[in-house]
Amino acid sequence: MTNDEEWEQQCACPPPLSDNLLIAAVDGEADEETLAHLRACPVCTARVMHLRALQAYLLRRLYRLHCPPTSTLVDYCQGLLDPRALAAVSHHLAICPHCTAEVKLLQEGPILARAVGRRGRTLTPNP
Repeated sequence: MTNDEEWEQQCACPPPLSDNLLIAAVDGEADEETLAHLRACPVCTARVMHLRALQAYLLRRLYRLHCPPTSTLVDYCQGLLDPRALAAVSHHLAICPHCTAEVKLLQEGPILARAVGRRGRTLTPNP
C-alpha cells in the first residue's frame, strides 16, 4: 500500500480529496468546498502540507535550472551575443523574473560604481 492509499483510508471526511484538488490547495486555488474539507480533515491537511514541502524542496533544487548562466547574461548586457543567442536570451528574459532582475542589476552596476567612485573621491583628502 502506498502513502497516498494510506492517507486516503484515513481521511476524516470521506471521500478524500483528489490529487488535483490537493494541488489546487497548495497553489492557493482551492474552491470553498475543498477549503471546508481541509478545515475538517487533519489527514488531508497533512497531505497538503506534505505537498507544499515537496514543492518548496523542488523549487530550491531546480531553481533557475533552465536559465542562462550569469556569464551569458553579462555578455547580453555588453552586446556580445550572436543574433541567435541574443534572441534566445531575450525570449527567456520575457518570461523569467529572476534573470530579468539579474540583468537589471548588471546594467545598474556600472552606474552605481561610478556614483560610489565620485563620492569616494570627495571623501579622500587632496594632497
